[in-house]
Amino acid sequence: EGVSLTIATKVSSTGTIFGSVSNIQIAEALAKLGHEVDRKIIVVKDAVKEVGSYKAVVKLHKEVAVEIPFEVVAE
Repeated sequence: EGVSLTIATKVSSTGTIFGSVSNIQIAEALAKLGHEVDRKIIVVKDAVKEVGSYKAVVKLHKEVAVEIPFEVVAE
């Protein structure tokens, strides 16, 4: 908890991401902060295809889930 991520990605002039941000990029960003999290337990509810603020859920246990806010910015 208390972790906030910023993910830089390539975007078009309209602010649309080339591809989308997935749990793999979130796992890599968490690893850079020293938190080794398996990408399989990271859930992104909506497809992230534009620059903006989103939330991912890390399901640590059957009854324990942590919401992590992340922001997608232009690279």
